[in-house]
Amino acid sequence: MKEYQKIKGTQDFFGEDALKIRYVEKVASNLITCFGFQEIQTPIFENTEVFIKNVGEESDVVSKEMYTFKDKSDRSITLRPEGTASVARAYLENKMYANNLPLTKLFYFGPMFRYERPQTGRYRQFHQFGVEVYGESSPMLDCDIILSAYSIFSKLGIKNILLKINSIGNIESRKNYSKALRSYFSNNIDNMCEDCRRRINTNPMRILDCKVDKDNPILKNAPNIHDYLTDESKQYFDKVLSYLDQFSIPYEVDYNLVRGLDYYTDTVFEFIIQSDDELNGLAMGGGGKYADMIQLMSDKDIPGIGYAFGVERIIAIMNKQNIWHDLSYKVDAVIIGLDELSKLSGFHLAQELRMHDLNIEMDYNHTTMKQQFKLCDKLNPKYIIIIGEEERKSGIYQIKDTQTKQQVGVKKEEILSYLKNNK
Repeated sequence: MKEYQKIKGTQDFFGEDALKIRYVEKVASNLITCFGFQEIQTPIFENTEVFIKNVGEESDVVSKEMYTFKDKSDRSITLRPEGTASVARAYLENKMYANNLPLTKLFYFGPMFRYERPQTGRYRQFHQFGVEVYGESSPMLDCDIILSAYSIFSKLGIKNILLKINSIGNIESRKNYSKALRSYFSNNIDNMCEDCRRRINTNPMRILDCKVDKDNPILKNAPNIHDYLTDESKQYFDKVLSYLDQFSIPYEVDYNLVRGLDYYTDTVFEFIIQSDDELNGLAMGGGGKYADMIQLMSDKDIPGIGYAFGVERIIAIMNKQNIWHDLSYKVDAVIIGLDELSKLSGFHLAQELRMHDLNIEMDYNHTTMKQQFKLCDKLNPKYIIIIGEEERKSGIYQIKDTQTKQQVGVKKEEILSYLKNNK
């Protein structure tokens, strides 16, 4: 018999692991709606050009990590490697800019796909939660977006969070910086990797994000982006920091932070863990502002800002910090029927109770008390509801509290309120 195995870099989620995914999604989704966001769901695959245009042809994501294929109509299709480009496409295609609101605030949750080396907290299929805002540019908005991310991590109970933040400047600043980097690296590029040698002509800022030469002194001594910011960009960034100072978010300015995608301008940020173990320095997620992403896809000059975090990485951090609440499946009641007619009555009762958000289980095959109690032992319900011939005729069912061991008779029509009141 042939054995089937999951593809490298993917995972099966079931039991408590599946509950953890849903828990993070629920906490993040519930909290972000308090910041005025609405959910958006985009297709898992897009035309490849959507990502090349926005993420950047020279980024590692586009050049090395995308799952791209031709469909039966010979179109180039890509499984989405990140959420921002897809949301930007949806924003334009659905003309969300015409809703007469100054801001469009969207959040998403779903699987992303990247062909990269699997490691702890990094997989080839992973879940990502992210937010995108389009319509205005404001230092206060930047601060509010950062606050929303920090609030989610805090709500999840994650400890020792540090915000790293930087400005990579507006488009003019980036042009000046790229010119300085090209001049600096031209004398040293032969000592760097093949990708860096190519990027010096196409996008020298990508060299700063090189994983091969990350410890190379040539890269570490490269010109600092802060020295090439325009006055406008410096004033904007100073204003963002002044707003952050109003809140108790621990942060540090990191002038080497550039982020790995081409669409960022001005404010960029990451949240990392500070600890004395292997989690130290681990990035939980990040994002930043993008001034011209929408303009790259259309004739609309609409600024945006957003962030994303990988859910599996968040779960790994929560596992390490041991901060989970009890996520085990809770059964409100198991219904025991002592004959065929009683089991049918229990079947109807189960359906009624389930429609009122109670978790009800029953044994479908047995009518003996002993066999059905085996199910109770496995599921450990709060209550056991016992129905036999006498209970059917009187309309009073026996309900046993498994914690107190007390058993009471409750009228059939009052069982719902009894369980609800004592849940």
